[in-house]
Amino acid sequence: PHGLVPAFTTPSPSPSPTIPMTSPTCGPSGSIMAVQYTQDGADTFPTLTWTLPSSLAPERVKEYLLVIQDPDAPLPSPITHGVFYGIPPGKSTVAQEDLVETGRGNELGGGFRYGMNRRGTVYAGPRPLRGHGEHRYFYQLIALGEGLDVGKMSKVATLEEIGREVSVEGRMLAWGEWIGVAERK
Repeated sequence: PHGLVPAFTTPSPSPSPTIPMTSPTCGPSGSIMAVQYTQDGADTFPTLTWTLPSSLAPERVKEYLLVIQDPDAPLPSPITHGVFYGIPPGKSTVAQEDLVETGRGNELGGGFRYGMNRRGTVYAGPRPLRGHGEHRYFYQLIALGEGLDVGKMSKVATLEEIGREVSVEGRMLAWGEWIGVAERK
């Protein structure tokens, strides 16, 4: 997916996204995110929805992975704002209420887990440098044909650990992305 998550691109079955995604709360991909969805506001997670392509039978999907990154920060690597894995195959929406901590380690109310982001939180919304122009936030969804082996990862898994698991040949079935845009003037 655009080289943002390089460890995930090698086994990708398609160089372009095949899972259509949108945000009922923010609009289509490429939309400007309202302040409430940024760290300057309520830091609310934008509701994301997706549909599998007709070429992919739903029963083949064992779980989803969602990675949120900002490639426009003036750093050598994109900033990771969120990593969510073990998203149940029957889900087609992730929203703010799914990100409520359950008190059981890194398990969330939506029935999945969160991994390590830059701030060590469940999710960190957009907060580009003031005066740095527009930043794109890539919300990348990956459909997996085999679940991740959590026994091979830290309790709160890192993107690198998840990348090693995803890179197993044939594990990645399809992917999609929704891009939100934010700027601090």
